[in-house]
Amino acid sequence: MKSALLYFVLFFTTLTWSQTISGIVKDRKTNKPLPFASIEPNNGSGTITDFDGQFVLENANDITLIQVGYIGYAPLEITITPNKSFYTILMDQSMVVLDEVVLNSYVKSTEEIIKKAIAYKKTNKPEKILDSYSFKAYHKLLVTAPVDSINPAIDSIYVRDNGELRLKELDSTNFNLKKQLTRSHLYIGEEASSYKYTKDNGRQKTINAIRMAGFKEPIYEVLGLQFQSFSFYDSDYILLENEYINPLSALGLKKYNYKILEVTKDGASSAFMIYYSPKDQSQTQGLEGVLYINTSTYALQKAIAQTKEVFDVKATQTFKYHPEENIWFPHSKEIKIKKGDTPKSLSFLGNRFEIRKGQQDSTLVHSNPQNAEDLVYLISEEHNFDVALNPPIKIKRKGLAIKIEDDAYQRDEVFWNTFRTDTITPLGKETYVYMDSLVDQKNVEPRLNRTRKLLQGYYPTKYFDFDLRYILKYNNYEAFRLGLGAITNNNFSNKLFLNGYAVYGTLDQKFKYSYGATTRLSKEYNTWLGINYTDDLVESGSSKYITDKRTFYLFEPRLFNISSFYATKNTSVYLDHDFTPKLNSRLQFSKSFNDPTYNYTYVLDGQNYNTYDLTEATLSFQWNPFSEYMQAQEEKRTLKDGFPQFTLQVSQSLPNVMDGDFNFTKFNFKAFYVKRSLNKTRTEILLNSGFAFGDIPLTHLYHISPNQPDGSVIMDRFSVTGRESFETMFFDEFFSDRFIMGQIRHTLRPFKISGRIRPQLALITRSVIGDISNIENHVGLNFGSLNKGYFESGVELNRILAGFGLSFFYRHGAYHLPTFDDNISFKFTYYFGSGF
Repeated sequence: MKSALLYFVLFFTTLTWSQTISGIVKDRKTNKPLPFASIEPNNGSGTITDFDGQFVLENANDITLIQVGYIGYAPLEITITPNKSFYTILMDQSMVVLDEVVLNSYVKSTEEIIKKAIAYKKTNKPEKILDSYSFKAYHKLLVTAPVDSINPAIDSIYVRDNGELRLKELDSTNFNLKKQLTRSHLYIGEEASSYKYTKDNGRQKTINAIRMAGFKEPIYEVLGLQFQSFSFYDSDYILLENEYINPLSALGLKKYNYKILEVTKDGASSAFMIYYSPKDQSQTQGLEGVLYINTSTYALQKAIAQTKEVFDVKATQTFKYHPEENIWFPHSKEIKIKKGDTPKSLSFLGNRFEIRKGQQDSTLVHSNPQNAEDLVYLISEEHNFDVALNPPIKIKRKGLAIKIEDDAYQRDEVFWNTFRTDTITPLGKETYVYMDSLVDQKNVEPRLNRTRKLLQGYYPTKYFDFDLRYILKYNNYEAFRLGLGAITNNNFSNKLFLNGYAVYGTLDQKFKYSYGATTRLSKEYNTWLGINYTDDLVESGSSKYITDKRTFYLFEPRLFNISSFYATKNTSVYLDHDFTPKLNSRLQFSKSFNDPTYNYTYVLDGQNYNTYDLTEATLSFQWNPFSEYMQAQEEKRTLKDGFPQFTLQVSQSLPNVMDGDFNFTKFNFKAFYVKRSLNKTRTEILLNSGFAFGDIPLTHLYHISPNQPDGSVIMDRFSVTGRESFETMFFDEFFSDRFIMGQIRHTLRPFKISGRIRPQLALITRSVIGDISNIENHVGLNFGSLNKGYFESGVELNRILAGFGLSFFYRHGAYHLPTFDDNISFKFTYYFGSGF
């Protein structure tokens, strides 16, 4: 776990280190720590203790005295002794309740203060009362450790053997870490940004400069991470990409206890200092911290939030008063992360992390028992300046959350100094030199790019990337499908991309292939023009939304059972265009020759069609109104998938155009919604529909994604569950020219069986109703309609072992089969989570 932690902190960074003073504040009688006691040094840079009663004062070289205060306790003054860096401070309870008279003159109870602060959000939250704002921000991120706290002695590790100590090994970790930290931090990075906001267009961030030690280009996945919410006024507070109930919300009143500590005064402004903590300490969605609420306007002046899980996290946000608009506006944010020891799990980067305390080996004796890696921490600071409230602002590309200027990672020191609110010390500068050399030496950047491409389903080479989707697949018609695909990359060209693949079926013994090219017409509007030719197989009745983004699965289970294909030779020309970052489209024209691989004839006006030509025009729109996007140097990237998401697609065949045989129209609509609850459960709702009219052969009807293989008994049908398929519906059992399908999936939080086995239970129900006209025109394949409504329900127990699980589904309703076993589906599930 040590190496995993250091690898985690590698990607985030910046601040500077100096002499520190730390300590712990306790009750003298009970010896219990006092959380959120005020620590005020003589140099003015105060802090408060965390919920373990501990504190750290940075830049402590000139501190000679600290004052300690805690409501209900007698205040203390502690004289700082030279060369002493840690203090245990014991406080005595006082019979005098601090500021009781003052507090009672304001409100009757602490809860009333919180209720008023919530009610006054509409007059205090900047987005509620301002039409626009803009500001600049400087962000630093640093990974380091307090060098003076590290014992550099070599750890001699002995083994007890028959009452004697035998040297086992020497551990120089502490020595090497302290040596490194005397030269440089472990990692450093900076970011200079500009923010704009209008009520009509929302908030947009432009990254003017970015520097990540060791990397020539920024790690875009890191730029999209949300360490903490932009403002503590949001209903749900985000910390390390996890959502927590905000203590300053209506729901927070039900989930948190509140305790007033004191009334603080800063110049002419005073604030209630209110401590909050979860009512149910067993719940992971609770925060703990302090709110500084202005005594006259009930606006937030400062907010502190802490969690103790896999990582100990302390986040602070401060607000600055702007008298012209009578508003407290976000001024700075800070988050500090260090390794925790609480045996809970935390979600980050799409993964669940857990740290468990290991058992101490009583047979080992350490000469230096300190684990210096436990002292490593990440600290991130952001300071806002040049704040303008209600200025005239225009935001280009509404819906784009982050833009990165093309030369953002090539800025010189002159540019950086126009943004820096804190200087880079020689230690920080040396960190850049050290990390640039280390990352280059270990070839980190190319390896990172390779990992990113592999997760997307590509294996990169210099000028082109192999497409891993075509290497190996299996279905009932081709058996093993072996192949190779590739696409050129940015080293070849960042405007023109060539692609293609070739595959071979071991059962049908035929080659299939495709090739094409796309060229970028506009980077700003993500406009591409493409052409493609494909000679391959397509599943009969399948209906693809052409605006769906590329997906890559190591294992595509439903393909195993498919046997009804049609061979197609298809030439298509298409144009992709983003009307807004959240609304993208594709217009496509195609000409195809189609030949079913099974015995089938379509009868139309007395003429039999065993093969047929189709000429089609298709227009598709994908609208994700709540998703967030980033415009990177080469492409638009998704920062956050927001829900619901909508897709609308219209297809029109063109008879007598380029020998097209049929005239039909198809409308498809899909809506997808995901609700992630704070208790880590997840609910997905899918609505998919299609309506087609005209002369439509079976290959272009809708089959509603069946996934039940033929078999007389349950185990004969044992295969692998699909993701949105009907598990109890037999292949080729139903075809429709109009349908409405719905699915609800509710996934519970993982439950622990053992340290590594944490299965996840999902409850699923699906239904579909449809119909078909002129069923007599389809000859050679017997199938039914869905006009009575089809229903199935079941459970999945996923990720029991290495991504594999089990599923059970039952078919019920009007299409319930006479034989009980025929209504049951019992299969494997497979879900692979990459974490990206």
